Amino acid sequence: MLDYAQVALLWLLRRVWLSLPLILTIAFMLAMTAPMDLLPVPAPDIALIAVFFWALSGPNFLPPVAVLVLGLAQDFVTGTPIGFWALIYLLAYGFTLSQRVFFKGRTGFGAWVGFAIVAALTAIASWLLGSIVYTRWLPPAQIYLQAAVSILAYWPVSKVFSLMRRSLTTARDGL
Repeated sequence: MLDYAQVALLWLLRRVWLSLPLILTIAFMLAMTAPMDLLPVPAPDIALIAVFFWALSGPNFLPPVAVLVLGLAQDFVTGTPIGFWALIYLLAYGFTLSQRVFFKGRTGFGAWVGFAIVAALTAIASWLLGSIVYTRWLPPAQIYLQAAVSILAYWPVSKVFSLMRRSLTTARDGL
């Protein structure tokens, strides 16, 4: 009986270990949505950075179901209609996966330019979808400013995700 419990515990620990990208992204996202009046700019979209990074570096670590959960968490945190950010993030994830062959060999500046393209397209899509959902033209300045801040924040945040990826892939097989 103890063997079954050990196997179940190891299985559970492995699932938690492999879901660290989702768990840490949600934690970072919650930290970024805390009210901070330190800077006059919006917080970077950590979830979009995670969606782009993990679609390139390891889609198995952040599969579409995890992207859906990430989008729904963003919907609950920000108060947008349920499914709004889930749809936006799934579209960004799908676009990044479809262009993965182009983006995959890029490191540094190339990956940053790729993220800038995805962030710009995501900003346009969220502005259009938001305008449709709220049945009025939304002022685009905040949306595009958040995209710009996200583009600037991509480099340091991707370094954190890169360290996480390295630790996830070099872990012992016992977990």
